[in-house]
Amino acid sequence: MEQQPSKYDFIFVGGARNSYTFITDLLITYEIQFKPTPYLFGEEFVLANEIVELVIKVADNPTGRRPPLDSLIAPTVAAIINDFYQKSSLTITIFICDTADRKHEARWRKFNRWYDHFAATDYVRIDDAFRDPKEELLYHCALIAKRANPYLREVGLAFLDLMADFRADK
Repeated sequence: MEQQPSKYDFIFVGGARNSYTFITDLLITYEIQFKPTPYLFGEEFVLANEIVELVIKVADNPTGRRPPLDSLIAPTVAAIINDFYQKSSLTITIFICDTADRKHEARWRKFNRWYDHFAATDYVRIDDAFRDPKEELLYHCALIAKRANPYLREVGLAFLDLMADFRADK
């Protein structure tokens, strides 16, 4: 009996956004980006060049329909995040849930499902959110860093300060 795959094969494309791609059984192409955002905690932040924003997007969907639930996507995204962290253990990943189409709550649940596959004891995740009363939106954000990062305390405090600034601006 042939064993079913536990994740999709993925390719590190690289480029300015440190992109990865994979194609599902339905030929839907996903792109995972680790977009450099050195300005996020301020250019003078000790690890400014290690800060990336995690972007997970459908790059091509020939079905023309919303992608169905696919049990191989979560472990694939987890494997990609792990692969990226193997390249630099000082990486600080920020995930800001996209609200443009108002499907952010579903997107946040999906991110949590993906992270549950990734979650390892050698990583730290900090979640926070801020509300925009004008738009009636809740912006979910997460930070992921290696537990062994020597600047972990500074990273956590910088993230919480950033979130406080977002709240003050809204």
